[in-house]
Amino acid sequence: MKKLIFFSILLSVQFVWCQGNSVTVGNSYSDYIKVLDVYESSGSTVVKLGFNPTTNITGTLHAPSGTSPYVLTDKKGNRYALKSQSGWYGPDSDGFGSKSLIANENFSVNLYFNKLNNITDIYSLTEVDCEGTNCWNFYDIKVTAEVLATFDKTWIDYDVNDDDGNFGIKIHSKFFIHYMKDRPFHLALRIMKGDDFIKTSNTSYNNISGQIELKKQLKTPYIKAVYNDQSLFLPYKLLREELTEGVNELKIDIDLYYEDGTLLKHLGFKEFTYTKR
Repeated sequence: MKKLIFFSILLSVQFVWCQGNSVTVGNSYSDYIKVLDVYESSGSTVVKLGFNPTTNITGTLHAPSGTSPYVLTDKKGNRYALKSQSGWYGPDSDGFGSKSLIANENFSVNLYFNKLNNITDIYSLTEVDCEGTNCWNFYDIKVTAEVLATFDKTWIDYDVNDDDGNFGIKIHSKFFIHYMKDRPFHLALRIMKGDDFIKTSNTSYNNISGQIELKKQLKTPYIKAVYNDQSLFLPYKLLREELTEGVNELKIDIDLYYEDGTLLKHLGFKEFTYTKR
């Protein structure tokens, strides 16, 4: 994109939150365009630009096959081509081309690029072979991606033994997690009856509040990871000690926590029945 009137260079840092990702830009040449967000879409890395011109001007968004199209560059110097856009309603094919920008008229444009493996590797958004104050270039872009965790399912094996010979149930969980590469976290399961968490005095199975809690420490070497089957064992003896005779309708509270104990994501609940005889 080119601004067809002269403007002075602006060196600034932008702090913008959108789509859950934090984006900062260390060096940009425009005082009325900001990088609002960088995020992943199906098959694309998307850069969202916000426009807020203070005067009437003319701007150009060049088509991918035209002169000076936008490219993304990562920290290793690899380039990722622009594929399409939405929000720029120019006269050329697919909405590209030159158009008038009205003073104080805010709008945003989504630019769709060939997908990066990791959006946090982005370094710059620039026009090919375009330098100086007539180019809408952005450098030293830093994206801090929000951790995403998605729950798939939990299932139970009843009446089984663990390695120590304890009799009980094995609780399996499947979930996905993004942007926790090399960062420790843990899966935690607590048992509820109604709205109350069941407690135990057994220090091998309780948390600081005395609640039954099963934990597993995890860490992934991948940016995007799937945990197909993380299992934890619950001995029946814990339930026998705390529950009344007869059928008990229970549920498992399934959570992920950061290493410091802060909740990362509540994944869901799994209902089950335990009969004490």
